[in-house]
Amino acid sequence: MKLSTNWLKEIAPGIKIDNKLIESLTSLGLEVSSVSKTKKDTIIDLDITPNRPDCLSVYGVARDLFSIYGKTIKLPKQKKIAIKKSQLPLAKINNIISPIYSCLTIENIDNKVKTPQYIKRRLNDYGIASNNIIVDVLNYVMIEIGQPMHAFDSDKVNGKLSVRFGKKNETFHALDGQKYLLNNNIPVVVDSNRVQAIAGVIGGEDSSVQINTKNIIIECAYFNPEFVRLASKKYRLQTDASYRFERGVDPLMHSFAITRVLSLLSEHTTLHKANYFQKENKLKINNKIKINIEQFEKILGQQIPKTKIIQILKRLNFHPAIFKNFITVIVPSYRFDIENEYDLIEELARVVGYDYFKPITLPATTSIDIGNNDFLEKYLSFFIVRGYHETVSFSFLPKNSQNSFMQSSNIITIKNPISEDKSELRTSLIHSLIKTYKYNFSRQIHDIKIFETGKIYTNHKSNPMNEVNTISGLISGKNYDSNLKVDTKNISFFDLKGDLSSIFPDLKFVPSSKIKTLNNSCQALIFQNKKYIGYCGEISNEVYRENSIKNNVYIFELFADDIVMKSSIIYKKISLFPRVKRDLTILVDDNIAGRDIIDIIERESFKYMINIKINDIFYNTKEFGEDIKSVSIEFCFQDANGTLTDNIVNKQMDLIFHHLAKCFKAKLRK
Repeated sequence: MKLSTNWLKEIAPGIKIDNKLIESLTSLGLEVSSVSKTKKDTIIDLDITPNRPDCLSVYGVARDLFSIYGKTIKLPKQKKIAIKKSQLPLAKINNIISPIYSCLTIENIDNKVKTPQYIKRRLNDYGIASNNIIVDVLNYVMIEIGQPMHAFDSDKVNGKLSVRFGKKNETFHALDGQKYLLNNNIPVVVDSNRVQAIAGVIGGEDSSVQINTKNIIIECAYFNPEFVRLASKKYRLQTDASYRFERGVDPLMHSFAITRVLSLLSEHTTLHKANYFQKENKLKINNKIKINIEQFEKILGQQIPKTKIIQILKRLNFHPAIFKNFITVIVPSYRFDIENEYDLIEELARVVGYDYFKPITLPATTSIDIGNNDFLEKYLSFFIVRGYHETVSFSFLPKNSQNSFMQSSNIITIKNPISEDKSELRTSLIHSLIKTYKYNFSRQIHDIKIFETGKIYTNHKSNPMNEVNTISGLISGKNYDSNLKVDTKNISFFDLKGDLSSIFPDLKFVPSSKIKTLNNSCQALIFQNKKYIGYCGEISNEVYRENSIKNNVYIFELFADDIVMKSSIIYKKISLFPRVKRDLTILVDDNIAGRDIIDIIERESFKYMINIKINDIFYNTKEFGEDIKSVSIEFCFQDANGTLTDNIVNKQMDLIFHHLAKCFKAKLRK
């Protein structure tokens, strides 16, 4: 949108036209695309985002700048006129298309008067050609305050105006000279005989205002953005009016717009009589938002004085009210983008300016102390990070399906089950995990890491219905996808143990043979701070046979209510300096595993090296000889304190190669 600075100063006289203004506009989100000068004015071209239609006018921009400058806004001149209770020129208005529809009727207006030069000039700066005094004033007011309007020659309108949806195969002759075929999704303005406008998009040729027009009806409406957008897109027709209507126009601006138009027309031409009519239906506006004042600091990460928060909200016309530690605001009718407290916080940050918020370095360590009630919700992500997928299953299981997991006396049966396959409450999550594993394995998914959380139910003499919050998991298959960096191998008990140790602190694994469903030679009881919290191991031969499982399967089951979560997280500052990558291709014996090469290099902790991987392995017996392979290795170097030079990196690469030559008799491939 093009913005005249002279025009802006008329509405906001206290604002200086300088570089600070350009910076203020951009910081508010009204990005300045370009600044150009004319003979008598400076034009700022603004890129207005779709969520800020309230700034598609000079008045709207001035209103937004008020939040920063706090300078008085001078409203354009208006000529008061009362709203008529009768809707004389209006018939049926579809309130879905237009909840509020107003019009100004003017009799015996002199449309032959020349448009004032300042109006012509400002329209021209905006890119709109001058037409006649009536049309020019409507366009002028649209740019000034943001309300699109349309004028009908009332002598060419048959009967009263109505707003409805178009009819199939109905046609319309538009101002652009084109003929449009309508359908029942297109909103239109009609008289008793024909269509006079596509609502919010373009007027009709039949009722257009000409130089000899004497009597007019000026339409000032709020049109549903959805229908205007649909019509504009269907006909690939975007006008200045549709551009605003499809983004949202202030529904409470009608009186302001009508009285402004009447003031300009009365000032620059003659007219006999004017009447203001309106049809209004219920429209939900002025949404209320209640927010705890502590939320501002919590979300933004920096404290803003309460007085400043209130001041900004007042300047943004949110009418804040304080009660104890809460602020209640009323969202202005023109701010369609403000829906919740997070939008409100973003508004505050926008006005304060993002330069106000200083970067905060994370502490080197932070402690975590999570209560047991929050365990299942907050720590499932730890398993997901380690490659597990969460599953969900029913709490009911088929009859006798748990006999291999639990003694029948401890199984709770349903007296009146809805079906045979839901006649027992589960005593463990392992049964469901094994069923999930079999389902996936039969569909050629062999590498599986899954977990589930939920309650299990057992029957004890002291407690006939014992509920325990549980988290259980199952792993099987290969430990890595096939790749050149490491040799894949089957998952083992130690992979399971490693996963649990990395997630939960202070675990102790005690060899056992007590768990009936696990292999006697591969199971362990899990303790934390000398307290029994679960078990893990490989499933027993009996479970293998019952479920026809061939691959090794390892499981764990933990009792979540007994786990204590205390840990510390260490953060390492991310380097701001660029990384340097180098490749090294060596010839080594074919019996040397890729993992061994990686381990030897990583063990030495070469300076500045942050990553290493094998890119390629190549065989050529004619060139290298038998039992010799070519291995290409990629290294990544980075320094936390400065940019690495070629000389430094070259020295590190030489050291790495000499180390590989010493350990593996590696040779440099030429």
